[in-house]
Amino acid sequence: MEEKVLIFNTEEEARRFQEALVKASLGRAVVKPDHGFTKPALRVRGMPSHVLAAALWAGFGPEVVL
Repeated sequence: MEEKVLIFNTEEEARRFQEALVKASLGRAVVKPDHGFTKPALRVRGMPSHVLAAALWAGFGPEVVL
């Protein structure tokens, strides 16, 4: 399991990606909002494959991955 911060352009993108990540990881990924950035961000603890699957499921990916 890895912890990453995913930064998005809008709150709507972050919300849609979070929903896709929960579906893609079957609830195994831990997702929390991260308010330490000027843009909407999610702090994700899970497998990198879960993030990739969520990007495919949602049809877009995060703007930045830290």
